[in-house]
Amino acid sequence: MSKDHDEPIFVRSNWGTSRYVYNPNNPIGMGLIIGSLLFAAGGMYHLFASSSWSEGELRDAVHAAVRDLESERHTINSWTGGYESLIRDALDESGEGPSTGGVVYVEGANDPYDEDADPSVDLFEVTAKDVDATFCLSVSPPEPESAPANVTVSLSITVEEGPC
Repeated sequence: MSKDHDEPIFVRSNWGTSRYVYNPNNPIGMGLIIGSLLFAAGGMYHLFASSSWSEGELRDAVHAAVRDLESERHTINSWTGGYESLIRDALDESGEGPSTGGVVYVEGANDPYDEDADPSVDLFEVTAKDVDATFCLSVSPPEPESAPANVTVSLSITVEEGPC
């Protein structure tokens, strides 16, 4: 019998505690050390992958949100937050994207200095952290000016890949 098999799989820690640790001098102990490291690395990768958007997930979420927004009328007033919050809420409720975390950004893209801009639409860019894809949403009718009264609108939205 070789010396490797005489070594125990677990030994007492040399760090002043009375706990047991894997013994790297035993082949089974070394296998347990390597297996533990691989298991931890796999777990970290899974956590990262489940909290990040992919380009396909963002595309699916944008198209699902647009379908939902166009399917019903929406009431806008000074308290609801306007089209940006409607789009963000529809993206969250689309069921697409990472199971945890994953930040999505919705920003108005109208340029007040662009003389060629179409005044009958509002532009919004949708992006996500860790994704290079950008989606431009053209929403009509334009968002009503802030007023205390409720305004009910039916939205028509077109989606284009790329910045506005």
